[in-house]
Formats: sequence, C-alpha cells, structure tokens
Amino acid sequence: MKFLYASVVSDSEQYSGILKKVVGQTKGAAELGWEAHYTFVTKCGVVLVTGSGRRTRAIEAGLRWRKHRKAVTDGICGFVGEEAYDAVYIKGFLATPYALRIAKSAKMANRNCRVIYEVATYPYWGEYRRFIGVDLREKNSRALAGHLLEIFQHAVSAPQYRNHVDALVLFGSPAERLWGVPAVTVSNGVTVKDIAPRQYGFDDAGAPVRLLGVAGTSVAHGYDRVLRGMADYFRDRSSGTPGVEFNLVGENETITALKTLVSELRLSDHVHFLGYKNSKELGGLYSLNDAAVSSLGVYRIGLTHLSPLKSREYCAAGIPFLYAYEDTLLDGEEPFCLKLPNDDSPVDIGAVVSFVQKCRGDPGLAEEERKFAKRNCDWKSIMKRILAFAEQADRL
Repeated sequence: MKFLYASVVSDSEQYSGILKKVVGQTKGAAELGWEAHYTFVTKCGVVLVTGSGRRTRAIEAGLRWRKHRKAVTDGICGFVGEEAYDAVYIKGFLATPYALRIAKSAKMANRNCRVIYEVATYPYWGEYRRFIGVDLREKNSRALAGHLLEIFQHAVSAPQYRNHVDALVLFGSPAERLWGVPAVTVSNGVTVKDIAPRQYGFDDAGAPVRLLGVAGTSVAHGYDRVLRGMADYFRDRSSGTPGVEFNLVGENETITALKTLVSELRLSDHVHFLGYKNSKELGGLYSLNDAAVSSLGVYRIGLTHLSPLKSREYCAAGIPFLYAYEDTLLDGEEPFCLKLPNDDSPVDIGAVVSFVQKCRGDPGLAEEERKFAKRNCDWKSIMKRILAFAEQADRL
C-alpha cells in the first residue's frame, strides 16, 4: 500500500516547522506499514522523497505566482500518475483548483485511491478577514487581489470536492461535514521519539522564572500579551518575589515588532532575543527554561479552537507551557499546562510565577507530560485515525 503526502511547502528556513509536520505525518503512515512518500518545493523544482531516495521535477525560474503554482501542481500530478498511490493526503487551507487537479490525477491513476484533503485552520474566514484588513490598511493592492482571487477560487472549487475527495481533515473547530465531504477533526502531532526528553534540574526557589517563546509569523502567537503582563508585574512587584525572563526564538517580522514593544515597555533587561534555532538547539533551550509559551492570540484570527505544533513539541519534550485556546486534547486541568483567557488582556504573570513554582516542586511532571504526548500526540496514532476514517468515509 502506497501513501503520498502532497505538499507545496518550501524547504526554506522559515517554513522548517511546517515541513517537519509533513515529514512527521509521513513517518506516521510509514510506521503503520505504508510505503510512504512526500513532496516539497525548492527553488529548482518539486521534490518527491521516497524510502529509497528523492526525485526532482524541474520548474522554470522566475515564474509569477499563478504560473509557478501550476508548474508545481503539474510536477506533483506527474509523480501521482507514475506511482498510482492507494492514499493521497493533500495539504491545504481553502479549496483550490490545484488540489482538485491532484485529486483527479490520483483517482485517474488508481480509481480506488483514497483522497484526503487537509483544512489547516477551521473556520478559516477569520484569518481571511484579517488578511484583507491588513491589505486595505496598507493599501497593498497586489496582496488584496491575491487574497480575493483565493476566495474566488475557493467558491468555485469547494462544491466540486464531493466528487473527487473522500475525506477532509480539519485542524480547529469540530465539524462532521464540510463542502459536502465527510470530515474528521484531529489534533496536530509530533514524532515523539524524535524529540529528546527535557533534562531539567532546579535548586534555587528564588531564581527568575524563565519563559521560552518560539515565534512564527502569525499574530496568533500573541506574545505581546506576555510583555505587557511583565511590564505590569515589574511595576507592582513585591519585595522577595522572583524575577521573570522571556527568551524569544525566531528571526522574522513578528520578532521585529516585539523588539520595538520591549523597548517601549523598558523590558530590555528581562527579554532576550535568541535568533533562529534548529531542533537540537531548541532541545537545549527546553532544558534551560521553566515553561514555554504556546499561542495566546488566536482570538485575533477569529478562532477559539487550535492545536499548535509547538504545544505538541512542548508535551513531547516534557516542558510545562501556557496556552489560550480550546484544544481537543486538553481540558485545562492538566498539571503541566496553564490555560489563559483567549482575549487581549495582559498575561497575569503572578499566576504564571505560581504555576512555575508548583511545576518546579513536582519532579515527576516532565515524565508524566511525555507519557501524555506518547498517548495523544504521536503522528502514528493520529495518522491511523485519519486513514481509517478515509477508508470508511463514503459510508457516512
């Protein structure tokens, strides 16, 4: 049985976390006994990664976005036609004509192929309202035209999915059906065995509380809430209470904005910008910090439900974390995480300090958290559920 994860994710550094998800899901399928392949995109073309190596279909340099996307789709369809997969998982967001072409190619190569389409964030219109708002505010007519085109393509493509796609996989709010296609809501995951368990020792109860944030480009991270909470905490701090440090990983426009806010709030002595870190370096940081920070601003993109990859990595590493959303895996009572309000309020750093001190006093907490990850967050178990759903979806 052959499985393909059809992705158009770039191999550039800024998308390394998303590509890690693609690889993780493909590994999960392989651990279930599938001959599992995946695709990604480089500057030179579309790459198919198989168990025995990789093949590349070249793409002409300098193409405009639509022609480039068509060329990428042609490349993936070529691989699909050659391999005749039994299951094709297409990474997506809105419905697109490009995904439909891949789905049709998969069915043409193997009429029994199960085609699965991922909706990365559901519901998605909050995100698009924000995109368009930014385009209008910045008077970026090119970006606005691009987003309106994507919405138009979605409106035309979505009704056709029921004829070519067997199942949808949703990350976000639960739904049993979307675009006329049976849907299953799942959580993001990680390959737990690939993440080293955190090595953490703590002796000094009066040491500063060390928080770690790994910033992508989305406003949903909401790390400004931590900074504003720190400003309030230091302004009102009582004698003898621990200090707080916030260590931020990343190098992008989000980090640039946070640096400006740190300066405005006079927090430069307490906030440290560490730049880009690879997976191994992040593992070391998990051991040096008391707690990590997951998404705190999903209300800004109109969401209540989320399952960020970073929170799954935190679980697998065994580092406590903060979050502010509804999560299909968490009920808010787990001892290794602190749930915060999903709104614009500054983070209550006093509550965070109390949470960290409680975690410091529980030497078995990291192992308990990692066991939770093995039971609930490993890609093997998540992919087993997805593939089983797709197999019987036409009977729903």
